[in-house]
Amino acid sequence: MIVPAAAIFLGAFLLFQVQLIIAKAILPWFGGAPAVWTTCMLFFQTLLLAGYAGAHASARALRPRAQAVAHLALLALALATLPILPGAGGRPDGSQPPVLAVITLLAWSVGLPYFALAASGPLIQHWFAVANPGVSPYRLYAFSNAGSLLGLVSYPCAIEPWLTTGAQDRAWSAAFVVFAVLCVLAPRGAWRANPAAPAVDAADRDAPAPALGQKLLWIVLAATASTLLLAVTNQMCQEVAVVPLLWVLPLALYLLSFVLCFASARWYSRAWCIPVLIPVLLVLAQATALSARIGTYYGVPILSLGLFVTCMFCHGELAARRPASAHLTSYYLTIALGGALGGAFVALAAPLLFTGFDEMYAGLLACGALAAAFLFRNRAERRALSSALPVLVATVALIALMLGLRVAARAQPGLSERRDFFGILRIQDLPAPTGAGMMRYLTHGGTRHGQQYLDPERRDTPTAYFGHESGVGLLFAELGDGAPHRVGAIGLGAGVIAAYGRKGDTFRFYEISPLVIEAARRDFTFLADSPAAIELVEGDARLALEREAAQGYDVLILDAFASDAIPMHLLTVEAFKVYLRHLAPGGVLALHLTTRHLDLGPVIAGIARETALHTWEIVTPADEARALLEARWILAAPRGDMLLRPRLARAGRPIALAGKPPIVFTDDYSNLLAVLK
Repeated sequence: MIVPAAAIFLGAFLLFQVQLIIAKAILPWFGGAPAVWTTCMLFFQTLLLAGYAGAHASARALRPRAQAVAHLALLALALATLPILPGAGGRPDGSQPPVLAVITLLAWSVGLPYFALAASGPLIQHWFAVANPGVSPYRLYAFSNAGSLLGLVSYPCAIEPWLTTGAQDRAWSAAFVVFAVLCVLAPRGAWRANPAAPAVDAADRDAPAPALGQKLLWIVLAATASTLLLAVTNQMCQEVAVVPLLWVLPLALYLLSFVLCFASARWYSRAWCIPVLIPVLLVLAQATALSARIGTYYGVPILSLGLFVTCMFCHGELAARRPASAHLTSYYLTIALGGALGGAFVALAAPLLFTGFDEMYAGLLACGALAAAFLFRNRAERRALSSALPVLVATVALIALMLGLRVAARAQPGLSERRDFFGILRIQDLPAPTGAGMMRYLTHGGTRHGQQYLDPERRDTPTAYFGHESGVGLLFAELGDGAPHRVGAIGLGAGVIAAYGRKGDTFRFYEISPLVIEAARRDFTFLADSPAAIELVEGDARLALEREAAQGYDVLILDAFASDAIPMHLLTVEAFKVYLRHLAPGGVLALHLTTRHLDLGPVIAGIARETALHTWEIVTPADEARALLEARWILAAPRGDMLLRPRLARAGRPIALAGKPPIVFTDDYSNLLAVLK
């Protein structure tokens, strides 16, 4: 078993490492949106299905020697496509929808190597079953999941902090060559056992094929687990940051449940799982309803633990229903189909069906309904867990009610909620603080991105993070009323910054989300009321700035957020060099860094040291009476004289590092663990 186990382990390790490497590499090209990872997962799950289908067809149509020759030819083609990372020429030009652009890019860069890795696992297990009649090949599945788990856990802990993206690409390609060598050795046992024998082991040849209902159940169980995996990942990334760490944690728990359930039957039984599953379903439903209000230190552990329990249920039931080894490749193919359907539901169907992240409720409903059905059909278990079934049915009904109430609540007057590739946008009219009429709020995910008084006399008042005493407000005050100013803003929100525009000024906004642009124009009046000339550039700001000639901005504002997270590709040394190219002599960068979860002061300090920038930090408290939120701004400039002007000097301070050393993020290296609050 040594060579097959080593090949399967390394192949699974590489299979999951490449997902993280390529997803992180292309993330900046799509605005750092949480949906980038969801779309990547859809692609990888679909290609995994294709690989399993290829392995299944090979095992059924070819004899072992022909299988080995065909697979080695596939590996040779995959080796010819290395290395895997696309060059700068692979960047999207904005002509395709983001989902299609991500899938196209992945297909060209990692399609063949990933397909070869996906097909290898089932084939190697099949060869082992042919060469070793009577020995269960499912033990090798545990090696596969262990390799996958190590590939995931090692990335944020050992790979990402120490290797640049280019070094990761080279190391992965070298390991793939080693894997190809192991695949040359893996089919020897099947080749020598009986080269003229049919591909199916005689010991299991007469085992009855699984019924259609059994296969459909495999699909539903796999799809439910996949849906919950991606729903939990979306929730985490939307509120913290779109980083490999928060991709890895849910996926590692998902795989750990696979490892345990397929390693031994003692890890899963309905006797313990269903009583635990009931409160878990309720807690996950409540956590979904609370969204960002649950907080990181509670939300991430609760979502993670809940995902693990639900996946133990789904994968435990899958493991208990595994067929004879004659149908091994069919079994894996069906599971992969379920996983791909779950990914397609979250990535493609959910944005059309729901305006919020309500796919979580759908996954919880499916999980609870399956548990209730299994318990109802097994009379002995129903008696042993006599109180569980009615409670479980009531839980499923309650979750369905919560989903119904969320859908109904979105129909209330004064509320608009929409969803696109870049997140969930919510616009709501509520009474203004201290009874000053009505106010319109713009929320992205769980974070306020802008607000405006509806009273005509006050609607041009800068609010939220942009009040007159905030860092950006004081900066505009110091610019004075002299020559017209040219201002660039990365991130539009409700367009509050346009309230500082004067006749003759030009304010140029860069915004990646078409929904945000539409909302700023239709639902808020800051852009329409501003005396300044307003220009809007749709697309990722960094890519747009890299293509544009120098704009000569007197002020360039960084205010790009996806919910509470700032896309990391906008906070690297390379990004700042792009910003500096667009500054006029004496120009200032104004960086809005108000986040609940990250302390980005050390990052700005490190980048400022690398790019010879002077910095000044201004933090202002919330003031509900004036509709102001707590705001942290850091001003950076090649020349320090602007930062020493009286208003700024009185209000600010050097960057507060809280005992942390300056940290330098580059396009090749970033480590969010170092800046978590």
